Amino acid sequence: MLDASSPELLPALLGSLGDGVYVVSPDGTVAFVNPAGTAILGYDDAAQLLGRDSHSTIHAHRRDGSPYPEEQCPLLRPRQTGEAVQVDDDWFIRRDGSMVPVAYSSAPFETAAGRAAVVVFRDMTSRLRAEQSRLQAEAERAHAAELVASRRRLVEAADAERRRLGRDLHDGAQQRLVNVVIDLQMALAEAPSSEESRPLVAAALDEARAAIEDLRELSTGLHPSILANRGLRGAIVALTARAPLPVTFAVPDTRLPASVEAACYYVVAEALTNIAKHAVASEAHVAVAVDGRHVVVAVTDDGRGGAQAVPGRGLGGLHDRVAAFGGSLDVLSRPGEGTTVRATIPLDEDGSGRA
Repeated sequence: MLDASSPELLPALLGSLGDGVYVVSPDGTVAFVNPAGTAILGYDDAAQLLGRDSHSTIHAHRRDGSPYPEEQCPLLRPRQTGEAVQVDDDWFIRRDGSMVPVAYSSAPFETAAGRAAVVVFRDMTSRLRAEQSRLQAEAERAHAAELVASRRRLVEAADAERRRLGRDLHDGAQQRLVNVVIDLQMALAEAPSSEESRPLVAAALDEARAAIEDLRELSTGLHPSILANRGLRGAIVALTARAPLPVTFAVPDTRLPASVEAACYYVVAEALTNIAKHAVASEAHVAVAVDGRHVVVAVTDDGRGGAQAVPGRGLGGLHDRVAAFGGSLDVLSRPGEGTTVRATIPLDEDGSGRA
């Protein structure tokens, strides 16, 4: 049975501790330090510390180099007042003059020569680094979130401007041209058949009609009005109806934030345009799924494959639009196996696009 009073037990116990321990004698000098304490304070041997003034050796100044007056030092209170102290955030001086972050507790005890104190301290370097890493990671996440939010604001501002331009074209220049067409139709109806000006009026009428059609195409390219009026499903129905190849679709009749609907619409529009130009496909399929956390848009064709997203162009440009919502755009394409363009946009719990 182990004899708890064995004189070898205490040295063995102190030597096995991972925390540092040192004892300050009544005159303020270091009377004992265990191996962990010696290592934490940067000494090769405990003898290098023994007999030295504890305050001037270990705690004489703060981390910033300013002096630590003895009357303010908590480590001295156990010997001076008999109270125990505990400090969770402090710094000790190492042998080479560097500082080590520590947490410590100190308690007094009585000796024949007077009141002494024992100090138990822990090296907080690893914990401090972990905390710094955590704070840095949080800062990086916050920075990344702000970048996403900033990009989203830019996309939303651009979409709002496109909608405004589309309305201005429709209500302004396009309406004026409609009035011109009406006036030209009236002039053509009233002009005598033999009048030399009749062919000129007819030509002007054709040009005005062509200009109206050009403006309609332009305003649709800027921001299709059907997207605002009938939502994503209605806009995709209209889009697939104009496609030069058969396109099936599965799109829920669910309204999303305008900027998210616009992103989804342009993914489908660009993918169908690429299919028509490059895929040599016989059919395509558009699928939109909304699960409350994400909206996923997939456009698949049975063409020759080999498609790639080129940065800044076509599908590559859509990548930036989708990324502005914290989403991703993937192009899955192998030669001879067709192509799938898939965009995933996260949604907040309320179903709105995530900033």
